[in-house]
Amino acid sequence: MDFLEALHTRVILGDGAMGTLLLGQGVPREVCLEELCAREPERIQTIHREYLGAGAQFVRTHSFGANSVRLARFGLERRVGELNWLAARTAREAVKGTNAWVAASVGPTGEASRDFADLVSVFLEQLGGLLDGGAHFVILETFTDITELKAALEAKHSLHHCPVIASMAGTNLHSVDTVFEELRTAGADAVGLNCTTDPEQTRRALEHVDFTQPVSVFPASGLPTMSGNRVSYPIPPAQYATDAAALVKGGVRVIGGCCGTTPEHIAALAELLEVPVPK
Repeated sequence: MDFLEALHTRVILGDGAMGTLLLGQGVPREVCLEELCAREPERIQTIHREYLGAGAQFVRTHSFGANSVRLARFGLERRVGELNWLAARTAREAVKGTNAWVAASVGPTGEASRDFADLVSVFLEQLGGLLDGGAHFVILETFTDITELKAALEAKHSLHHCPVIASMAGTNLHSVDTVFEELRTAGADAVGLNCTTDPEQTRRALEHVDFTQPVSVFPASGLPTMSGNRVSYPIPPAQYATDAAALVKGGVRVIGGCCGTTPEHIAALAELLEVPVPK
């Protein structure tokens, strides 16, 4: 079954966080995390496989910030195509031998005020590498500016007919249902929220949303706290799973985890949802 067909027929469980796991493993905050697909692909593959073993039915490429604008902060803006292709190939290698999908993860530039055509060009470059690398579908995530998200949607549609999820960050939106309708009109196959504080905040944000079309959510596991150089998140896997499963009962079709979630969070959720491990 392809992803688009599954999207309209059943609940789909995604993976959890990548960046916070890497930082928790001791990767320095000042390095470019996306470059790890070139320097330490085995580390990234191991995390992908841990999520698959936990029950995730797709993994997101480790490419969230691999656009030319963000990479320029590290002097890596000329490596957009390479790093995104590697991110997709690394994920494809991890899912080899299973029926899991690879989602091309694309985040915002951090400069949403740029000219619309310039934003489209930035996303075209990144998506080209991810799709050439073999991603099955696209997830545009953690956007806070709907115009920038529409630029990413336009770039995706000009490159490929594969499915696309469009996800906004947080819940500080004037009207979530109105924003979702705009994104559907712009061609998103599923719309959603990610990086909300926790599943309960997500539930409140979705109170007036139409669930007759696919909705995707990737909540965080609470507000982080800092102790020395260590960041911790307060919501344990069992509680996260209970609260997230309630979102599925409410109509959410695609669910996974954002900041602070781990393979243990996804495993607990998979157990409650009775999701089979990808084979």
